Amino acid sequence: MIMGPEEARLLMSMNFASGLMGFITFIIVLKNIAYGLANEIRKGLLQTYLTYPIGRGRLLLVKVISGILVPVAFVVLSIAVSTAITFPELAAEHPEVLLAGSLLPAALMLLVAIVVKRGGTSLAIGIAIVFALQIANSLLMMTASLTGWESAWRAYYVLSPFSAYLAHYSVPGGFTLPGKSLKLELWECHAYLASHYAIIVALYALAFAYFLRRFEPT
Repeated sequence: MIMGPEEARLLMSMNFASGLMGFITFIIVLKNIAYGLANEIRKGLLQTYLTYPIGRGRLLLVKVISGILVPVAFVVLSIAVSTAITFPELAAEHPEVLLAGSLLPAALMLLVAIVVKRGGTSLAIGIAIVFALQIANSLLMMTASLTGWESAWRAYYVLSPFSAYLAHYSVPGGFTLPGKSLKLELWECHAYLASHYAIIVALYALAFAYFLRRFEPT
């Protein structure tokens, strides 16, 4: 396992590059999914699309690609390019560090939009979801710090896998399990990231299952 200040510099560069771009992405996804898709349902546009010779799954997949994956891919590419420009040798040497990311709020927004079917309500719930996730992360971190409860730390790292990498590479803002002499192993960071994406995949699968079997536009 390679550990040192190089990885810390790389993560700090990524963290700086992802701040503003992440916020812009959230606004775009919120507009496209929590407001745009729900309004299409309310105005009857989606009902019209469903009369065309195209499957429901393909229709929702187009919405997910255009409304979520394209903006997120743009941000990921921007962060990767920014990091590569700042530390080209580090980005090439440690590509595993560039894995950290999150589609969790977007998945929840998609599910809300197709269930609620109203633009204004979906928008409000989408904003509330993002704040709720931030509050949950903060509460888990505070609980773990005060009590030393390992389960709280692990839940925190599952919701915020990038923090696990920060802890592993000893970057300011990264927290390790109290009472342990060793920091997080790299395989643990990958496990938290995999768990995070497993939750995301499950949420998208739930959204598609609902849209295919139970969704009835009104």
